[in-house]
Amino acid sequence: MNWLLLAGSLAGVLGLALVARLLGLGEEARIVNAEHALAVADEVDSGFDPVAVAVDRAGYAALLRDRVGQLLLIRAHGGHFVGRRLMPPVEARLDRNQLTLTPDDPMFGSVTLNLGAHAAEWASRMRNMGDVGTMTDA
Repeated sequence: MNWLLLAGSLAGVLGLALVARLLGLGEEARIVNAEHALAVADEVDSGFDPVAVAVDRAGYAALLRDRVGQLLLIRAHGGHFVGRRLMPPVEARLDRNQLTLTPDDPMFGSVTLNLGAHAAEWASRMRNMGDVGTMTDA
């Protein structure tokens, strides 16, 4: 076995791993706080002007409301974020501190937000949206 070849290969792999780490590749996308959620919302939908923000406790998603009551749902997608404006009908389910939303876009998928005590408040806003679709309490 050629030890020099083995050492060179190992050094190459470790070098690539170091470069990937320095570039931030492979990190999970998380929403740190409300200010970060506002910045992400501007990136996802620049025409949306939020006045209220609720961030999932784990940081994987956020729900934002604008002045006219429209909602924007943001969730992590790999190392980035994606968002959709929630248009009726929206399937929503409240389970204690968790609000599960299923937008009408099947490619976006369902999102469960752990909003703590604020989950019921946001579920109430969903009911007031008009044609919410299905709203269930577990």
